[in-house]
Amino acid sequence: MGTNLALLALIVTFIVITMIPLPANAQNEEQAEITPEKIESNTRPIEQIEVRGQRTLVSMRYQLRLAEDSLYKLFNDLNSADKYDILCKTERTTRSLIPQHTCEPEFFLSMRQEVNRNALIEMRGAFTSDGYDPALYQLAIDKLEPDSEIRARLVGDYEGLEQEMFRIATENEDYREQLIRVGELKAQYEEARETRFNEKDED
Repeated sequence: MGTNLALLALIVTFIVITMIPLPANAQNEEQAEITPEKIESNTRPIEQIEVRGQRTLVSMRYQLRLAEDSLYKLFNDLNSADKYDILCKTERTTRSLIPQHTCEPEFFLSMRQEVNRNALIEMRGAFTSDGYDPALYQLAIDKLEPDSEIRARLVGDYEGLEQEMFRIATENEDYREQLIRVGELKAQYEEARETRFNEKDED
């Protein structure tokens, strides 16, 4: 196979752990790197402009997104259960106008939908023909769970996801190569992002 199995397992674990979406405020800071003041005249050599562009966090994140989309599409075709399918979407959040790209496994999305649905049912029950019951409404609000708590409840499914990714990586060369590539891009991106924001903190 040509790839150390222990290293492959580490790559799989790294990819699953970093599947958690990037906070909107962090994306705002990255987007701020591209400003009119930083767009210089055409007198600069094209080669320098291309190199500079390739090094921005925004372009790195875009390259990573394309690689992830390709990897997860192949993974969804090869895995043994629909609950392990990785679904990606790009949407704007209430906290940011910048679209946020997220990829989550089906089992997490299903659980979150169930939690929200149950809370909504409880909320509706707080409103009756006799009026509004604030105690029942608060109970409904308390049923809502942040994503971090939902993920904690699904630790067994995430372990199963890692095992499924590892199994396919040992059996399918195309998937294995894409997996390693995504792992490399993620590592480069995380390193560049950490360096970038550490420099900003020191300014």
